[in-house]
Amino acid sequence: MKKQKILYIANGNSIHDVKWMSFFSTQNERYTCFLLCDTMCELNAQTKSTLAELNIHLVEQISPLSIKRLLRSWRAIRQFKKMVQDIKPDVIHVLFATPNALWLNFTNTPSIITTRGSDILRVIPELKAQHGIKKPYFMYLFFRFKKAFKKAQFCTGTSQLQVRSMKTTFSLPEPILIRTGVDVKKIIGSDYKLYLPKKLQGIPYVISPRFMSPIYRIDMQLDAIEKLSDHTIKDLTFVFIRGVQYDAEYYATQLKRLESLKKEKGIKSIVLEYLSQDEIVAVLKHAHLCVMTPQSDGTPNSALEAMAASCPLIVPNLPYDDDLFLGTCLMLNENTAESLAIAIETAIHNYPERLIIHASKQVLANGDRTNEMQKLTDLYDSMD
Repeated sequence: MKKQKILYIANGNSIHDVKWMSFFSTQNERYTCFLLCDTMCELNAQTKSTLAELNIHLVEQISPLSIKRLLRSWRAIRQFKKMVQDIKPDVIHVLFATPNALWLNFTNTPSIITTRGSDILRVIPELKAQHGIKKPYFMYLFFRFKKAFKKAQFCTGTSQLQVRSMKTTFSLPEPILIRTGVDVKKIIGSDYKLYLPKKLQGIPYVISPRFMSPIYRIDMQLDAIEKLSDHTIKDLTFVFIRGVQYDAEYYATQLKRLESLKKEKGIKSIVLEYLSQDEIVAVLKHAHLCVMTPQSDGTPNSALEAMAASCPLIVPNLPYDDDLFLGTCLMLNENTAESLAIAIETAIHNYPERLIIHASKQVLANGDRTNEMQKLTDLYDSMD
């Protein structure tokens, strides 16, 4: 079988993007993998080293497209075309559609677009909903995205809702469900004790695994924590992750709020800057509860990891895929702080064991990374 060259247009700082790429980049005999990031993606030395260790070849970064900066965009398009000409990839794979899918308008190389949530569920549909003087600009952007999706040989999404959204938004015939997946068997079979951060060793804690950004509604979690009983507050530490891609202003606001809650109600909290993949699994393995409250979502890896780790899980009332989330976790009745506070109290004191058992079965059947990536392998093979 011919060795394939795959050019990924993705974010080297994203754990999820690296998961997709590394599954193939570590198969040296079958694939040579390249990564194109735009210049908005700031890669530090450690990240570049990690990518190199995974055999992901980082190409020269490129300026993002912008109608406001036509000369810069024109130069970036020329750079992109030359890059494709030099690499001669067999496949260009876009991971996360906005804004990366726009580059497909400037190449005829066989391509795949993978959506993962807010790109197809929020950003692109909202382009059509804009009004006012900028409406022509947003409609032009929508048209360019539509052209890219129509041009791609395959379009995949990580949730059934994304698949339906692609079909209705762009009239695509058959988008394909391929989840990122997690290493379920590895998570189940190892305790990860060596990776548990020292700050969390020996204390009962609740983990909020999504980064400090408005879309993940950490502020609603803090509102809910304030409403908890004194008994629950006394026994637990609430753990948050700043993350790499965080909103600095939002982060600062939440830190002030946490400090205020500590003074007023004695609430204990820890904010970790970043966790490696092994560390996040270790944290979930030893947590009393995992809480997630995003405004919109696909199939979040953090939730799948919690399920595989047998960690009690709370998710918001969103249209998650039934084959993974029905009867496997606590789902909020309403996406409010009041509902979340009730769910936390219930989960801490009386979380149903049947949910944990069913979660383990469903994540193995429908969220295993090896099984999901085999679907993508089949797509790559069909494009050879």
